[in-house]
Amino acid sequence: MRGLPDESEARRLAEEFGRGRTARWDEWAFELSRWEVPDLTGTFAFSWYPTAKNERGRPIRVGGNWPILVDRNTGACRLVQGPTEFSALLDRARAREARRPPGGPGTGPGEGTGPGG
Repeated sequence: MRGLPDESEARRLAEEFGRGRTARWDEWAFELSRWEVPDLTGTFAFSWYPTAKNERGRPIRVGGNWPILVDRNTGACRLVQGPTEFSALLDRARAREARRPPGGPGTGPGEGTGPGG
């Protein structure tokens, strides 16, 4: 693959990768959300989470679904490598937010600092 043409192709690859990680993708109605991560040049990042509810009407909760990273040049997907990498990414995102002027770019819906916006 010679570079991803756009975010929608990266989203498709991330979904395909996520489906390979759980047999319940459709049953639990997983969704992807773009995660804006600073200092990950050349990478799209997506959080993925279930939206279905259990028999009591509560949201289904799963653990271990680290964000999916998609390389913009190769299309290769991987998960964030555990809490150390995840914490480092969150720290960078928080530092970026602290430097951003109020109401500046990236402050709209779904453009937060963590998975899920």
